[in-house]
Amino acid sequence: MIGAPTKRFQVQSVVFDLFHTLVDPEVYRPEGFTRAYKIAEVLRLEDADQFAQWWREMEAQRHVNGSKKVAQYADEYLLKHTGRRCTQEELAQVNQIWGQMHDLALLEPRYEVLSALRALHDRGVKLGLLSNIDEREAVNWTRSPLSPLFDVACLSFDIGYSKPSKEAYSLVLSRLGADASSSIYVGDGGHDELMGARKAGFGLVLFMKGFISRDGAHSPETMKKREADADATIIDLNELVVLVSQSNGSDQIGNDGV
Repeated sequence: MIGAPTKRFQVQSVVFDLFHTLVDPEVYRPEGFTRAYKIAEVLRLEDADQFAQWWREMEAQRHVNGSKKVAQYADEYLLKHTGRRCTQEELAQVNQIWGQMHDLALLEPRYEVLSALRALHDRGVKLGLLSNIDEREAVNWTRSPLSPLFDVACLSFDIGYSKPSKEAYSLVLSRLGADASSSIYVGDGGHDELMGARKAGFGLVLFMKGFISRDGAHSPETMKKREADADATIIDLNELVVLVSQSNGSDQIGNDGV
């Protein structure tokens, strides 16, 4: 653990981010593959850069609007800029492109992640999920082996709030029946979630560096900022299990090897 925290408290709950923290869609991304540009190609758009920029700008809306399918955004853009609607085949392709890597990540989480979550649950710690996610990326959440391990899952498109808004953190804690000061937040730092967790009063904020340290998509400056936003940095969840065990006075190692 980098910058191991000196403060200890009885850990009541742990709230996790999902993508790039517990599972990593980047593992399944083909080299040179960019989802927005691939969608632009499928829709035969002349200005792919314009579409990609617009798609990024709409991310915040996609994350909190559970009433609209992701493919509808592509359809509306196409109508506005070309005067035609997406065919059913194009809509299906947009859906596939946007969610395929997230599907695989959710359905095939790493054994060590599942093992660590079970170990935390066995120690009586409540587990919450708080994810900025659109409806397509979340399609396979309920089928994921991760899903049954969580007491509460707050997905932004469903709850109508996204990180780093205080309402998002308050809602997951309320549903867990936990106090922020006796809870740990764990995330990769996207969407300023770590600073948001600090402002929400979490007793400990951990930067999960493991996945994103290997994908080559983040600059050294970004990594340093995320480390600074957190109380400590972990590379894998076993470090979290040890920390919780020490804080809660239970140092024994479970049968799962954690």
